[in-house]
Amino acid sequence: MNPQAASDELWKTKPDVIRRFLESRPLYEKLSEEVAFILESGIQKSGIEFAAVTFRAKTLESFCEKVIRKKYADPLKQITDFGGVRVVYLYKSNKEKLEQIVEKEFKVLEKIDTVDSSDPETFGYGALHYLVYLAGGSSGARYDELKNLTCEIQVRTILQDGWAIIAHHLSYKQEADVPPELRRKLNALSGLFETADDQFDKVRDDRVKYAQRLKEEISTDTKEFLDSPLNLDNLTEYLSWKLPQRKLDRRASIAELLEELRLYDLESLRQVDSVISRAEKALIAYEKAHPPVVDKGKAPQFSSVGVVRVSFELAHEKAREKLDQRRLKFLEEFTGLIDKLPSKSR
Repeated sequence: MNPQAASDELWKTKPDVIRRFLESRPLYEKLSEEVAFILESGIQKSGIEFAAVTFRAKTLESFCEKVIRKKYADPLKQITDFGGVRVVYLYKSNKEKLEQIVEKEFKVLEKIDTVDSSDPETFGYGALHYLVYLAGGSSGARYDELKNLTCEIQVRTILQDGWAIIAHHLSYKQEADVPPELRRKLNALSGLFETADDQFDKVRDDRVKYAQRLKEEISTDTKEFLDSPLNLDNLTEYLSWKLPQRKLDRRASIAELLEELRLYDLESLRQVDSVISRAEKALIAYEKAHPPVVDKGKAPQFSSVGVVRVSFELAHEKAREKLDQRRLKFLEEFTGLIDKLPSKSR
């Protein structure tokens, strides 16, 4: 039955149920928002990399469809997902940390883990589901009206979330719903999703090991390190090493910087290092005369990416070719402080 037909039927047969649902829905919106806020705060503090924390309260259409489909006698007591939060995270190996956050922050009424199911015949690619209450330590007007309400929490990797979205679109809830000729393909796909999750973890671990090797190389063979072809990981380690007193930007910002540097036909870290070293005095003078806007209480200082960008504007010919005359004029008073290139480098 489509949602509109279900809604029409329930209005005719159980209008009091709909009214009570509509009265309670704003509370579940508040509850879901609060649970999402607590979860996102805990995840950020833990350093877990995640894609999204979203929340929602069940819509009237969804409520009516579920009541009719499930034939609930007392839907306001039997339905448990009036409020819902979804955590979509990046790496499968962080699952245990996420479990610890949920179980520390909330009173757990129910936990269903279909990710680590011991049954190899389990259909699909699972996820982690909780039903929770706000923890007993929460009190005050903000919590008192919410503390006895349950909220559903779904914890999924990006690929688990992708599987769930596709399965929902196909309306396959269990293996028996799938035509036999499609069953083998879907089961193979769920295995591929799981394998991909495992491989993403391995790539992350390999990246961490690579970064550690770079750190060791910087301290033992700086020349070889600087002669390395540019990539995101060695540029990140270079900025950390070269500018230790500066804020190291997020990888996304460093990735944008890398794209800019590629426009200047740079091949190695040494070429980047040369520009930054030559522009050092000019950069310091520029920064003193035109300090960047920073958060209150922090020294007005360029981040590592800012240092590279301004240094290239000051001291790199191809970077300066992309500047308009107004910007070039603005930089003029500082260019006299740039160290000259050695004759062999000209």
